Amino acid sequence: MSKHEIKKDHLLDAGLEVMKNQGFHGTSVKDIVDAAGVPKGSFYNYFPSKEEFSIEALTKASIEAKEHSQKLLGNKQLTPLERLERYFSSQVNDCCADGFSVGCFMGNMCQEMADSNENIRSTLRTALAEHTSLIEQIIKEGIDTGCIDASVDPKSTAEFLFNAWQGAMMRMKAAKCREPLDAFMAQLPRLL
Repeated sequence: MSKHEIKKDHLLDAGLEVMKNQGFHGTSVKDIVDAAGVPKGSFYNYFPSKEEFSIEALTKASIEAKEHSQKLLGNKQLTPLERLERYFSSQVNDCCADGFSVGCFMGNMCQEMADSNENIRSTLRTALAEHTSLIEQIIKEGIDTGCIDASVDPKSTAEFLFNAWQGAMMRMKAAKCREPLDAFMAQLPRLL
């Protein structure tokens, strides 16, 4: 990785953390450079705009989340249903550790930016489809191994689970408690 790429990655990491907590509109370029400890002019050496920064931050966050998800969902020592439960329960733990305030960065960006910025909406749509596809693959595997009911439609069920999870995280943030997440977890095995 070149020096230029290292600095850009540092800006992305620092700014992403700020944006996760403050949202797109609540984060200024100054907030990003302050978090990274670089001069404001440096930002524009790497990103032409806050929108472009956000798109790259979303892409980076999506790749990192996908890699983490693949590790959780790829553990073949567990049944597919157990892997799905572990996948969502690890996110419950993350939400609790964050004090019920952060939730899913991609979900937060959907709520804040999908209606007002086509480039960000398109990036989100692609990223969310990739994550939903991971769930669909595990459901298919569960049907093939017999631990998930064969009458379950993998694609629509994956869409439903992912959307329900996003809704549970939104409610968690509003209530500042884990009950919406626990309700989701209680229903997960019943749906499959």
